[in-house]
Amino acid sequence: MVLAQAGVPCPNRKEAEVIQVERENEMDVLEMASRAGDLLRARGLTLAVAESCTGGLLGDIITDVAGSSDYFLGGIISYSDRIKRDLLGVREETLVAFGAVSAQCAQEMARGARRALNADLALSVTGIAGPGGGTPDKPVGLTYLHLSAPGGEHGRREVWPGDRQANKRHSAAAALHLLLTYLEERRGVMHEQYIDEPVLVQTRGSRAQDGVRPTTFMWQGRTWQIQGLGRRWVEDDQGIEWRCFLAETAEGDIVELRWQESGNQWRLRRAWWRELVV
Repeated sequence: MVLAQAGVPCPNRKEAEVIQVERENEMDVLEMASRAGDLLRARGLTLAVAESCTGGLLGDIITDVAGSSDYFLGGIISYSDRIKRDLLGVREETLVAFGAVSAQCAQEMARGARRALNADLALSVTGIAGPGGGTPDKPVGLTYLHLSAPGGEHGRREVWPGDRQANKRHSAAAALHLLLTYLEERRGVMHEQYIDEPVLVQTRGSRAQDGVRPTTFMWQGRTWQIQGLGRRWVEDDQGIEWRCFLAETAEGDIVELRWQESGNQWRLRRAWWRELVV
């Protein structure tokens, strides 16, 4: 075994241990990204990211997994406040009152990425990587992470003790852990059912140009509440344009609703019912 090349010092025991820990952490992060990707793919969900202090590292790790294009749509690196405002829709009053490194900003970043990229879920990261920029109230290493997802919003606060590079890696890993925890807590066996029946739907807005959004639908004699909307797309079926919505019910089931604007006709195309794994 070659321990060192000419001019390259062999690391001492402490340095070797640090290298080993870094390799193990990298493997853990890639494993989390892979496991999260498998769950996203199995459920037909898409993911977007909004990054500030990590500068694209989170998206880089996600795309290190082969086949990530099945579920990962992309991301917005919003390093400046202007990009946070202009591309992600973070409100000026949020930045003034709480700052770019805050739970409120992280939430608006995630919601903005989910909306801008039309994704089912979105992760955001904002923080102070260091070595400068810290204050007594907001020290170096302070990081806020957020997941905007069907069924709710999930935030996390951390203060990392490392240097700039380590803090960025910790933040990306924590964001993936937040995503994986959400997906695993909602795990279950999904049973797909093809329905394609007309349904009565209540909406916000009445025209496509108004941004129509289904809120409830009637099926099998009961009213189903829609608590989250995911992917939206347009299909042409024998010359008829249908606007399609992937939605989550209050019970956690996924349905595909289709709307024909010219005839104001709604149909329930498919449903995925979840049987929870105990």
